[in-house]
Amino acid sequence: MVTLVKKMLLLGLISQLSACIIFPLKQTDQDRSLRWCPPLPNCASTEAVTFVHSIQPFELKMPLDQAWPFILKSVSQLTGTTIEHEYPGYIYAKTHSPVFHFLDYFEVLAVPQKNQLNVRSSSLLGISDFLANYLRTENFRESLEAKGVIKKQQ
Repeated sequence: MVTLVKKMLLLGLISQLSACIIFPLKQTDQDRSLRWCPPLPNCASTEAVTFVHSIQPFELKMPLDQAWPFILKSVSQLTGTTIEHEYPGYIYAKTHSPVFHFLDYFEVLAVPQKNQLNVRSSSLLGISDFLANYLRTENFRESLEAKGVIKKQQ
């Protein structure tokens, strides 16, 4: 009985510490969205509806086909990041934090009808990320602003 209680407590702890596994969007997906951020403060997204997770949109200054090579390069230059899946208008990357090598997910989704990019950075584990995901999205923003791909944030 004690072993069962220990296993249940361990399972409960693990479920509380885990955020969510992010699977890449497929080109055939009808829902062209980066989905939601988990309720824990370890995610940053342009699509988030909560203040804790929300970041400003990325408004393109040039056509998407011209911007895309710069966007790809900027994602690949983020520290500890490797692009796992990519097709026109979407990037799914995995990134590892520098110190403890925690796994995070980084996604970019073009929204051509709005001439913008939606971006999400989310941790796989943990209750807090100590702003790592927010800072990653802002580093990405600064890189694109410096290349003249997106408008400067006001």
